Amino acid sequence: MTVLLGSGILNSYPVKNNVRSLGRTVFCGEKMYFDWSGSGFEFAFEGMAAYAQLSTGGETREENEMAYIGVYVDDMPYLSARFPLRGDGVYTLAENLPYGTHKIKVIKDTEMWYGRAAVESISTDGKLLPPPVKKDIHIEFIGDSITCGYGNICSTASPDFITREESFAETYAAKAAYMLGADLSVVAASGNGIYHDYGCSTNNLIPELYMYQDKLLSLNLGTVPQPRDFNADECDFVVIKLGRNDEQYCIGANIQPEEFTKEEEIKRKAEFTQKAAEFFKTVVTLRKGAAVIIIYESDMLLKDELLCAAKMTSDKIYPLEMLPKREYEGVGANGHFSACTHTRLANLLCNRIKELC
Repeated sequence: MTVLLGSGILNSYPVKNNVRSLGRTVFCGEKMYFDWSGSGFEFAFEGMAAYAQLSTGGETREENEMAYIGVYVDDMPYLSARFPLRGDGVYTLAENLPYGTHKIKVIKDTEMWYGRAAVESISTDGKLLPPPVKKDIHIEFIGDSITCGYGNICSTASPDFITREESFAETYAAKAAYMLGADLSVVAASGNGIYHDYGCSTNNLIPELYMYQDKLLSLNLGTVPQPRDFNADECDFVVIKLGRNDEQYCIGANIQPEEFTKEEEIKRKAEFTQKAAEFFKTVVTLRKGAAVIIIYESDMLLKDELLCAAKMTSDKIYPLEMLPKREYEGVGANGHFSACTHTRLANLLCNRIKELC
């Protein structure tokens, strides 16, 4: 189909069968939703410009909670475009490229809690080519706000979260995948945990969300959640960075200080260890043959419990310790990693994966 954009004539194509989906995406009618951090699609074309019909899935968000879209062109390591998804319409992905063959990759650069993202069609000023092929290595990342990129491109250590200061493209996950030439998929959400979340709740924790393609999208659309088909996307490595948010419950943040005894602390830490071991076992079982890397910070309250859970589970789980944030790396919002800290972790992770290859 041809469409008019300004004074130019474009060739438009439905997204189905014409793009390669990235990460955990969901089709609903003609639209493909890509809500998880780093999820999205890529395609190849011959021409000079590319566009996409994008949608918010009917959601309306305030300025500080809008989803942001990131665009990579021709395997460059950095985003060539980044813009908020303000509403449904045709968005420019790339223009004024040298005439020839190009590859476009579009990702959700912000996390799944904030704003839906969907694509219905893509357009070019030339002709569409077969979608790019998958890469030789596939890494699955499971995490919380750090893996999402919470506040990693903020200008100050602001305690307030806004989506324009969050960029998955600047996370350790995205950087490590690029350095290794790997595909990635992500299951991560700010404030989430294995045993309890930051607010000491047990609703929709990562072990629950992990079992579905996109449970929260299905709840939003009023559809039945699709179980994840783990045989459809075999991966070589699974990287888990969780436990920081579970600390809140394990220090008694949900009760009065005088009610929190040493016995209760020991009980909660033991329960966390058991829940972590159960989740690790689930991942190892579902991701047959994949090496599982557990990232933890040296100052974590639950470091010993994470290591104990790993030992209880499998010899295919490999711990990776990192030092906490360093002053010279700059600040992330609300105590989170800066882009520089993410780079340090990306290098650590790449070295560990190369050792295991």
